[in-house]
Parts: sequence; C-alpha cells; structure tokens
Amino acid sequence: MKLIKRYPNRRLYDTDRKGYITLLDVRGYIKSYEPFQVVDSKSGDDITRQVLLQVLSDMESEGHESVLTNKFLEEIIRLYDTRMTGMAGQWLEQAMVGWLSQQQRWQQELKRMQDLNPANMFSAFFTPSKTDKDN
Repeated sequence: MKLIKRYPNRRLYDTDRKGYITLLDVRGYIKSYEPFQVVDSKSGDDITRQVLLQVLSDMESEGHESVLTNKFLEEIIRLYDTRMTGMAGQWLEQAMVGWLSQQQRWQQELKRMQDLNPANMFSAFFTPSKTDKDN
C-alpha cells in the first residue's frame, strides 16, 4: 500500500515516488484503484478520510456535478447521531460497489451489442483500405 504523508504546510509527500504530489495525483491513484493511506507527518494519525473528502470538495469546486445532494448529506449527518451509523456505512458501501459493478457489466454488454451490429460489420466493405487510397 502506498504511503502518503501530509506535512503541516498541507503538502502531500508520496514515500514511494519520493516527492511531493497534489490532490490531482491522489485522484489518479483512486481512479487506477491503487491503494494508499495518508498519515499526518507529525502524529502518524491516519487522515485518509480527510484527504478523500478534500478530493470530493475540489472536484465539485471544479464544476463536476455533485453526486452527493444536499438532502443526502443532511441524512448522512443525521445518521451520525444514531446507532445505525456503522451499519448504514457498510450498506452504502456495498450498494455503491454493487451499482458500479452492474454499470460496468451493462457497458460491456452495450459494447458487445455494438460489435455485433450488422451495420458495423458492413462498414468495413465501404471503408477504403490503405491500398485503395494508394492507388
């Protein structure tokens, strides 16, 4: 697992790359499913959650459409005052992983259907090849 240290000046240091990184680099790690942990350089406390929330906040400030609506955030905040917090967190995580898995399967199926589309099969007959262009 990649270890990232955050220094008091809020800079992030990737101990594998031996250099400073940005939140954009952290987003890259997330997108490529590269496991990492962010720790405070002085205390050693795990602050990965804080950095993940900062990545979300930055993405929204860049103009990305919010996935977490105000209503959803309000309900999550309300959950913190109940005994259901742990169970709700696990359920939300499993629901998100299941939904993303289903979406990926659906995209693969759409691609397979496009590949089998007769119009795509015949387009090769009507597209000039390199040798036709050379003549």
